[in-house]
Amino acid sequence: MMFLKFYGFMKQIASIKICFSIFLVCSSLISSTWAQNWSRWLGPNNNGSTDSLVLEIPGKSKNFSTAWNISVGAGWSSPLIEDGAVFFHDRVGSNELVHCLDIKTGEELWSYSYRSGYRDDFGMANGPRSTPALSKGIIVTHGPQGLVHALNSKDGTLLWSRDLSQDFASPKGFFGRCSSPLISNDHVVFNVGGPRSGLVAFSLVTGETKWKSKPYGNDYASPVLFSSDGQTFCLAFVREGFLVVELESGKEIFFDSFRSSINASVNAASPLVIGNQVFLSSCYGVGAGLWGFYSRLNSPASFKKIWSEKDLLSCHYSTPVAHNDYLFGFHGRQERGPTLRCISLKKRSLTWEVSSLGSGNLIKIANRILTFTDRGELIVFSCDPTHFKILHRQQILGTGGRSHFAIAGGVLVARDQRRLICLNLKKFE
Repeated sequence: MMFLKFYGFMKQIASIKICFSIFLVCSSLISSTWAQNWSRWLGPNNNGSTDSLVLEIPGKSKNFSTAWNISVGAGWSSPLIEDGAVFFHDRVGSNELVHCLDIKTGEELWSYSYRSGYRDDFGMANGPRSTPALSKGIIVTHGPQGLVHALNSKDGTLLWSRDLSQDFASPKGFFGRCSSPLISNDHVVFNVGGPRSGLVAFSLVTGETKWKSKPYGNDYASPVLFSSDGQTFCLAFVREGFLVVELESGKEIFFDSFRSSINASVNAASPLVIGNQVFLSSCYGVGAGLWGFYSRLNSPASFKKIWSEKDLLSCHYSTPVAHNDYLFGFHGRQERGPTLRCISLKKRSLTWEVSSLGSGNLIKIANRILTFTDRGELIVFSCDPTHFKILHRQQILGTGGRSHFAIAGGVLVARDQRRLICLNLKKFE
């Protein structure tokens, strides 16, 4: 009898252990759903790539399911995804707004609004161009008139603000301030430009100025991080060319002139880090260039140009993505009908080219690439350097958008000038 009681007790313990193990597995699966966020410009690695998602392709006559869509205001600011929430920056009437939405329903959790004084000189939309950045419970935005706001990402409370035009004489440029903030540790770096500085770093917590570089012209490309041999640098494609500074101090370690001879030009594609190399590309007669990082004993670390080509890959506003030795990106001006190209970095050669897609932005997931075009199409193709093969094609929004998109936790969030849409990449309809 005692044995039977003991046996029953042990069975209960085993059952509890099994249930607890199942709970842990399920909890792990749930938490891993949001393990990879899209919290800044070009995603977690600043390179438009993520390998955290296994992307399944819908079968014939099937599409990715729409979870929700909502109306949005003007602007080209890209959405972000973090910890089950979607964040985006737009303009409605005379006010710019920062929104936080529930990723499951699209329901607004909070919003922060402030008066915008920006007016575009060329009749373009007056909304924000810059994509916010999220870190340590703080979201930082950059409006086209140069206003910076840092908000508590949980409730939208204002933590601090700066006016880059007033504090640093940051110029308006052709289409307003556009460079997205870069957050690393306690630093928030901006491509401010103007007569007083080039890059400027603020404290993420207080907004106080930590350092500023010597003057360079601001442009539309956003700064990115580069780390090697225990050193962390900030890379920027400023108006005059390729600038590298130390992240902690702002000390300049490298500059190389790389710009158009045409004044009516912009550098809009961000530097792309590929291992210990950096790729830059621009239109307006600039073309593409590749630099390598060199760090030798008893000599200062620096970069050296490996090659430059005028006609290999000239990116207008879209940053290309890398897969092994190959780059995939849009070549040519957006308004003149660009082509999608695959190029070999090692051979400095074109491997394939396809027209008629329009222009767009790109995200690489493992061995597949998604592009959201300015025609509102989502196109999935393989990272095959030998030929272009479409795996899926779906109209998800309207035309005229240039905003980048975000992918995390099995969903894709994108916007045009009227709507924000959330697609479930794990469900087909």
